[in-house]
Amino acid sequence: MPFAKKLLIRTEDRENYFHGEFSCTLIPIDSPDVEIPIRPLDVSARGMGFLASKELQNGGYFYLKIGETLSQLRVELAYCSNYLGIDNLFRCGLFLREEFGDLKLQCAKAGILETEEAQI
Repeated sequence: MPFAKKLLIRTEDRENYFHGEFSCTLIPIDSPDVEIPIRPLDVSARGMGFLASKELQNGGYFYLKIGETLSQLRVELAYCSNYLGIDNLFRCGLFLREEFGDLKLQCAKAGILETEEAQI
């Protein structure tokens, strides 16, 4: 399958409509008492793009708290870079490290992801 077609399929699987500014939290696996608020931007079954006010280490492992519920899904930070040249604002992405699980479904169940009907 050509790269452009793979990218199109991947992009079509993302949702971009979230309720709330910082409705998710990352909890470092090695520091369970630390909570890092994040603002989700887009989500698919296996990944999530988000904004953070703290630069995060690429390859770091976290648990993801979606809404008020701690998900036992382990995620890995794929990238983190300065966002639009704004101080203390970073565009990041993570992906699901568990064999089973669906980040998009978890966001919908937590009530932070709008349904398609709400967008019309």
